[in-house]
Amino acid sequence: MPFLFGAAGREELSGTALTRLLGDLGLTEAAARALIARMRKEGHLTGERRGGGTRYRMAGDLAAGFARIRQGSAAAVPEWDGRFHALLYQVPEGQRAYRDALRRAALLTGYGLLQQGVLIAVTDRSAGLGPLLTPPEGVRLCHATLAMEEAEAARAAYDAWGLGALSDLYDRQAESMEAAVRSAPERPPVDAEALRTLSRLLGRAMVDTLRAPQLPEPLRPAGWSLPRLQAAIGQVIQVYSPPAVAHVQRVIGDE
Repeated sequence: MPFLFGAAGREELSGTALTRLLGDLGLTEAAARALIARMRKEGHLTGERRGGGTRYRMAGDLAAGFARIRQGSAAAVPEWDGRFHALLYQVPEGQRAYRDALRRAALLTGYGLLQQGVLIAVTDRSAGLGPLLTPPEGVRLCHATLAMEEAEAARAAYDAWGLGALSDLYDRQAESMEAAVRSAPERPPVDAEALRTLSRLLGRAMVDTLRAPQLPEPLRPAGWSLPRLQAAIGQVIQVYSPPAVAHVQRVIGDE
């Protein structure tokens, strides 16, 4: 869904356009409508009746994740000042839903899970947690800073964000994209196939980049492959984005 909003370059899309574009990505009309309804129920989409139809916008964690994807590598990398910002929490079993929502939102916002009850980030990212910063009764949530020597901090970052496995994943994704670009036609046609190819190559990888923290150089592992993946994403966009976006604009224009 974020992919389609991004390709359209719009903050809202009609239900008709979303259904047609999801169809271009392989969903039946019934499946597309069911997906839209489920995402609306889960708070990932909001809908407003207007002009005889419904206009949809992304909301909640989905919108926050999409904003981080769009910001991407343009985000300023913070300097290491010798300490992590941390959120410490104690959540009773009866508030499991809050705990899961807090962790999910924190990871999307850029925190890493150092250990149970300890979320860390290089900068204070708590503003992105919104109402979750006001916990229900019985939950303890507090802000803290964790001072560490550089080498210790690098090990903590490696564990908190799973940087080893993440770097391996980014290498595999980049290799696949690079191969696809090498074999791409010089001018891909403007059609649904261009949209499907762009989605296939970028959809999962763009979501996976949300798991990558903006780390200063001293905290990055050797051979950190995020820059390679970002370069490969740029190559794919250069080749397939123009025809895919043109197709999406054609669909939107046919409403």
